[in-house]
Amino acid sequence: MKSDNNQPSRRGFLRSAAVLGAGAVASNAATVRAAANKNSKLQIFQIGVNGIGNLQRKALKDHPMVEFVGFCDVDETAYAKVQEGYGDAWRVTDYRDAFADKVDKFDAVIVDTPDFHHCPMMTTALKHGKHVYGQKPLVHQLDELRIIREATAARPDLYTQMGNQRACLTGRMQAVEILKENRLGRPVEAHIWTGGMSRGMYFVDPWSPVTAAKPVPGTLNWDLWNGPLTEAMPYSEDLHPRRWRSYWETGGGMLADWGCHVIDLLYFAYDMKSPTAVQTDTMKPSNECHSGYNRATITYPGGDNFAGDEFVLSFCDSKIRPSFAALGLPVSNITGTCTMVVCEEGALLLEPGGKMEIYRKGKLVENEPLPEVGPRDHWKDWADCCLGTEKPLWTPFGIGSDITEPALLATKATRFPGQELHWDAANYRFTNHEEANAQLLSRTYREGFAPPTIS
Repeated sequence: MKSDNNQPSRRGFLRSAAVLGAGAVASNAATVRAAANKNSKLQIFQIGVNGIGNLQRKALKDHPMVEFVGFCDVDETAYAKVQEGYGDAWRVTDYRDAFADKVDKFDAVIVDTPDFHHCPMMTTALKHGKHVYGQKPLVHQLDELRIIREATAARPDLYTQMGNQRACLTGRMQAVEILKENRLGRPVEAHIWTGGMSRGMYFVDPWSPVTAAKPVPGTLNWDLWNGPLTEAMPYSEDLHPRRWRSYWETGGGMLADWGCHVIDLLYFAYDMKSPTAVQTDTMKPSNECHSGYNRATITYPGGDNFAGDEFVLSFCDSKIRPSFAALGLPVSNITGTCTMVVCEEGALLLEPGGKMEIYRKGKLVENEPLPEVGPRDHWKDWADCCLGTEKPLWTPFGIGSDITEPALLATKATRFPGQELHWDAANYRFTNHEEANAQLLSRTYREGFAPPTIS
């Protein structure tokens, strides 16, 4: 992504200087805290306290060595569910103030904000030596994959975790082991389908216009909600608190919103390289709102561990399923969101909640022996790692960024439906489409909100 090249204002310069200066202090403070954490509590600063933020607090509430010491939200009404049990915690409206003024008061950061804030907030936390738990999709722009990977590499001593908590469900872990063992032979292809984007709690209908501006509630700092956007979105309930997912500038539509929850199986089971091409077919290009009825074809390199020289993932929303007859399978009883991996000797179908179907020779297997998997706790394992007790983490940012990559590619390609875009993952660009490079890779950040560089 491109940083804003405008000269900073004096106020912006003073804020940046405070944050960067605090970063130098924080590196020493973080080292001291890390050494002490084996015997003291992990002190967490949470950015975004409502919605999924409630789930994070609930999941960590009974961890005896975890303490939420600070909160940030641009909406005062979001604090309704944090009144009890956190009476001593401090609050800020601008997350940057915490890094400027309170950086020695916390060890870890949880980012539970709309997608377009993820990269600036998480890289700021990493720059200041903080462990990070960040929501999915990990970033919002393709070039932010580079930014977050470089930031993570610059802070190898910190623990990170992407918020795809379903990965630790027993059925999903068992499915990973079945595929890793090649019980059904080498993988041939994969099909994933989700529900459709339609007006409800989290989405508006595809291709909807941005709702006309309404009066901003007095409890809401709408300027800070817009954060890195150079052109502010107009306030309405179709953006805040949840339907921001539907819009191009703020969320990722159905494909990016669900992608990390359903594509992850492939990355846990196989040595997946970066995609080499993507083509998303839909009725008309996405505009200021995301499109619907999307059919994305994502091509990967194959090789010895795959059945062919290419491995192809078909990733669709709007309940668009493959032809089961063409795959030699009876129609599945799974009617909702599903990941299907077709292998040389059968197929595995997996729901987000862990329910699984296995087919061999075109027939459903009734009593497939399931591998034993140890209990894992998505949130507490991350906290324990931060506290100095090493545990396996399913989705640190390294693999989290890998899982986010195809979800973003499928989403961004909706701007050019029916056109195959060849992806150069090493250089974060398309090799055959300069217009796509100009439109799809990055954004210019508003002054004061760009992801910081980490040396």
